[in-house]
Amino acid sequence: MKSIESFIKRVIVAKLERGEDLLDSLVLLAKRYELVSGFFSAIGALSEANIGFFEKGKYKSIILESNLELVSCIGNVSYREGEATIHAHVVVGDRKGNAFGGHVLKGCIVSVTCEIFLVEIERRINRSEDKATGIFLLDL
Repeated sequence: MKSIESFIKRVIVAKLERGEDLLDSLVLLAKRYELVSGFFSAIGALSEANIGFFEKGKYKSIILESNLELVSCIGNVSYREGEATIHAHVVVGDRKGNAFGGHVLKGCIVSVTCEIFLVEIERRINRSEDKATGIFLLDL
């Protein structure tokens, strides 16, 4: 195990509007507020979800097109090659109470609202490529 210690710097609260992409909006927030690094949680509603399942070195995309509750979205903001990158997982629910979960990919579109609480930490966290998997993992 590798670990570091950091302290909370500030909290940013955001409300996404209808039609906005969840992943794009999180990257935009990190850039707009010049975020050092951090973690977040979000709830709301989506008209479409694109979630991924990592298999054989890449994400398999699962697209859900219907009104969905954004039951839970958690993740972090770190940096890959100098650019803010989001690593997030999501659980969405349909009108029958079925739940679907996975990695947040571009194409999770807000239908009504999405409420995000983004907690910034004082230390910058970077990612570097893990040669065995090809995934960019936290570089502690």
